[in-house]
Amino acid sequence: MADGLKRWLGVSVSLGVSLAAGTTCADNSLGQRDNLNSAINDRQKAEMAVPSGFVSGSSLNGLLRNYYLSRDNHDTPARLDQREWVQGAYLSFRSGYTDTPVGVGFDIHGFSALKLDGGGGSGGSGLLPLNAQRQPESSFSAAGAALKLRAMGSLVQAGDQYLENPVIAGGVSREFPQSFRGAAIKNYSIPSLTLDAGWVDSTRLRNQSGQSHLATSYGASNKAGAPADRESPYMAWAGGVYSVQGGMTLTLYGGQLSDIWNQYYAGLSWPAALTPVLSLTPYLHYFKTRDQGKSQLGRIDNDAYSGGLALSGAGQSLTLGLQKVDGNTPFDFIVQNDRVFLYLSNAQQYADFNGPGEKSWKMQYQTSLRLLGAPNVQFSTAYTRGEADLTRVDPSSQGYGYIYNASGKDAHHWERDVALRYAVADGKAKGLSLTLRWAAHRSGDGYTAPGNTRGNSKADEYRVIVDYPFGIF
Repeated sequence: MADGLKRWLGVSVSLGVSLAAGTTCADNSLGQRDNLNSAINDRQKAEMAVPSGFVSGSSLNGLLRNYYLSRDNHDTPARLDQREWVQGAYLSFRSGYTDTPVGVGFDIHGFSALKLDGGGGSGGSGLLPLNAQRQPESSFSAAGAALKLRAMGSLVQAGDQYLENPVIAGGVSREFPQSFRGAAIKNYSIPSLTLDAGWVDSTRLRNQSGQSHLATSYGASNKAGAPADRESPYMAWAGGVYSVQGGMTLTLYGGQLSDIWNQYYAGLSWPAALTPVLSLTPYLHYFKTRDQGKSQLGRIDNDAYSGGLALSGAGQSLTLGLQKVDGNTPFDFIVQNDRVFLYLSNAQQYADFNGPGEKSWKMQYQTSLRLLGAPNVQFSTAYTRGEADLTRVDPSSQGYGYIYNASGKDAHHWERDVALRYAVADGKAKGLSLTLRWAAHRSGDGYTAPGNTRGNSKADEYRVIVDYPFGIF
């Protein structure tokens, strides 16, 4: 699609049935919470083959992004809606590598955003930071840089960087992507195999200028953030991906969020060609999460399973997903992680379907509108339904007690998602895209606990995103 968009910091419109499915026939970014896929892993691997040249290998690219998000909360405890509208600009400079035994380079990125709307108690959608009165700021900006080293089939990065693996990944579903501060190494010496390890001690959230300590998405009792005794001093991980072009993809990872949990992941997908134009891809994901160290969120003994089938061809895809969470806590993850990277196949635009003991299923269809004479328009629709058991939660759990609900034995909910995207394919406006999203979430009695101020209940959410990527050199 947009070649310019693929260049800026490696952030591109995501192509594929899903990250899990590993096929390339329809635009699955419409079926996920994310609008952009950072494609960091693909870009980093491609950098290993770029000829040496610190200056000749440099690039400077940008993105103008106009983002409107409105959430109509029908019956949340706070009874407030969120609505924000932001105009932002992003610049990314990536150097080449010196012609030395160890190639040296660096990446620099910076952004600035201006509030167009979001006052009178309507803020809090995650596009802008909030002040002490929980009102959205009128603007925010930030910059970061990372040193990078290339040698012996390995790429090392240290500093403010973007991450993308099953146990830690930066959120990209708002105005700007989330980043992490630390060091990471990848090795590509063995064909079809990528080895990955790293360590980080803080994150810059997607609506924040400075750094924050590491926390989880569900391990806090309210929107005010995680208390200090529920934050982690660091996150470390190691893993690998074995992938054969057009064949099997096997992914294994392990991560430690210090004093909170150890989390392990195994994933497998294997596309099979049914006809020259039609393929069927089964996929499986498994997460095992256990509390660790000081267990600052309390006891965690959680297994999450998800899998399904993706039938794709002729620019269309039909996906059936099944998911099961086995444990007395929700399946939890690093705060602001997004669905493209989460590898939890039934997580959608609004809800994650990851509650204690939750079983869910999903049906999703995606296509281009080529048959209607609009090949540059992508359409996606999905329906997901789940049922959790909130009585399994320990009410005294430090991290998750707020989820307990004595009436939540059969806490069911469903979500319907519809999305359209138009992208200009050529001409002076090439790369310009317009994305429209609508998510409707409904829940039955017992789904939202009385003390749960997160507001994850009945709501309609609308998003309008206009992206214009550009290259300077």
